[in-house]
Amino acid sequence: MKLFYHLFGYLLLGMIALIGIDEYLSIRAEIRQFEVAMINNAVQDGRSISGMISHVWQESGEERALQLINDAGRSETMQIRWVWTDTLFDEIPLTRAEKEQFDDLARGEAVSLKLQGRNGDLRRYTYVPVDIGEPRQGALELSQALVPLSSYTKSTLLRSFTVTIFLALISGLILYFFIDRKIRAPLNKLMEQAKRIGEGDLSPDHSVTGNDELTDMARTMNDMCSRLIIANEKIKFEYDARLKTLDQLRHTERLSTFGLLSADIAHELGTPLNVVDGRAKMIINERLTPEEIVSCATIIRNQAERMTVIIRQLLDFTRRPKQHIAQENIAFQIKQIFQLLYPMASRQQVAFSLNKADDVEVVLNVDGPQIQQVLTNLLMNSIQAMPNGGKVVVTMTNEM
Repeated sequence: MKLFYHLFGYLLLGMIALIGIDEYLSIRAEIRQFEVAMINNAVQDGRSISGMISHVWQESGEERALQLINDAGRSETMQIRWVWTDTLFDEIPLTRAEKEQFDDLARGEAVSLKLQGRNGDLRRYTYVPVDIGEPRQGALELSQALVPLSSYTKSTLLRSFTVTIFLALISGLILYFFIDRKIRAPLNKLMEQAKRIGEGDLSPDHSVTGNDELTDMARTMNDMCSRLIIANEKIKFEYDARLKTLDQLRHTERLSTFGLLSADIAHELGTPLNVVDGRAKMIINERLTPEEIVSCATIIRNQAERMTVIIRQLLDFTRRPKQHIAQENIAFQIKQIFQLLYPMASRQQVAFSLNKADDVEVVLNVDGPQIQQVLTNLLMNSIQAMPNGGKVVVTMTNEM
């Protein structure tokens, strides 16, 4: 909105300035035409009167001619009097440039000047030479008040000002509605679309229509959204493929670990199998009392349960689980791994030990199978790092 109002304000000011300059030039031209009309009227009236005054002066004398001039000079809009050119400069203070214009009067041409009147008001004086048949040169002085020109100027200025205001208002309203519809509204839609893109909504917006630059920008943004959607789908596909590959690698690693443990696990299963086989042969081949038979059966069951636990641990270790975050007891998992790796550790004379304080937080929100794989790899590396035997101590503490 700020850009919209700035643009509208600058355009409106520029338009007012252009209209104002045009009106100013028009007013100056009209005022000049008005002054030219005043001069022409005064010259025409003076020449009309000068012919009659010249005839009367030569036929009836100076007194009769001056009387006619006084009678003609009683008009409200124009005053006429007789002046002698040789004493004119004594009556009216003139500048050097104004005095030079009176040289035309000596050559028989009319002269018009703006001069300060006898009452202090600004008036236009027009001098028309009159041939009276004497060596001394005289002229008619036609004096016009500039009040009509001032009134005309004021009325023209008021009219121009009013026209300028109305033109500015009408043009401003037209400009406002045009900019509001063609610029502000599409810009707001583009801004809203940009915000949605920033928030992750890449759906295209086809509400901006037309054939201007803003429409081209909207089409470009829609094309960008389409390309971003395709790129996101490609990234998601690649991410899923990487997760799948990583899961396969983890499973392969677990199977590799199982291969390393298989020989030791087979040896671990051999002991309970021998016990089960021996006790079963005793039951079959020997005469046993009922108490001895129950004792043998109990031993067989215990060994079977031991083998079941070992096999279940192997199956849980090699199974490919889905990622699942849940509460897991890390201390319990470490003990399970101790049991799983016991055959390998005992063969290399390595002992396991868990060092845990009573206030240690052992329940965490983790992915159990992945934590089990990490801990198994660490303990297997510890066993392989001690070929001459030793002790592996796992310490659990709370880190702040």
